[in-house]
Amino acid sequence: MELAGMDRECLDTLSIDELWALHTEVDQILAARLFAEKRELEKRLDQLGQGANLNEPAKNSPAKH
Repeated sequence: MELAGMDRECLDTLSIDELWALHTEVDQILAARLFAEKRELEKRLDQLGQGANLNEPAKNSPAKH
């Protein structure tokens, strides 16, 4: 089903089955986008965590005064 260019008038002409197919397609697209965004954010969080560990003193080393 073509998503680009859909307007209210077009949606009003769709049958229940067509609306459900549209719902399913939109749901799949949004789920894929959310998954990709989550993966990117987790990668960035891992990078930040690794960077923070580099700046912290080792636990066994004496504290500097």
